[in-house]
Amino acid sequence: MDEPLEQFQIHSMIKPGFLILLLAALMSGCISEKRCAERYPSAERSTVFIQHDTVTSVKDSLIPLPADSGLIKALLECQDGKVVVKEILSIKPGKRVVPFFSVQNNVLTTGAKIDSSSIYFSWKETHIRESRIESKTIEKPVYKVTGFQNFLIWSGGIAWAIIVVLVAIKLIRFYLKRKFLP
Repeated sequence: MDEPLEQFQIHSMIKPGFLILLLAALMSGCISEKRCAERYPSAERSTVFIQHDTVTSVKDSLIPLPADSGLIKALLECQDGKVVVKEILSIKPGKRVVPFFSVQNNVLTTGAKIDSSSIYFSWKETHIRESRIESKTIEKPVYKVTGFQNFLIWSGGIAWAIIVVLVAIKLIRFYLKRKFLP
């Protein structure tokens, strides 16, 4: 009675030991992702193209200028029937206005020269646009048959042809023997 108990104890000890050994063998076959990538590089290759586009646009605008004025004050008098300027009291030109006057043959002429009331202004704006294009290329491995593998292919084909012919001959003989022999 002791022998079956001892055998049961041995078998019960062997099972966990076998499982631990099996687990250790399975775990030793695992490799990290980094080592796997080094050994078996991915068949995908990505390429990034960066394209720079320069866009130049011309813009324009009108810049309004504020109102401007000028002033002349003069004292006039009549001498011998003609109007003459006796005294100029004040002249105030503006920033853009230049006033003028003249008295000729009893005719007073006044005026002011002024620039336009707005300025046309144009400029160029340049923008650089960056386009990022990523293309992925999947490389398919090309397998080449070596000379030895080619030899095995042809010799295997010849061997199969011989086996098929021999089996066909055996079947024909067996069929003929059975049909003609009682």
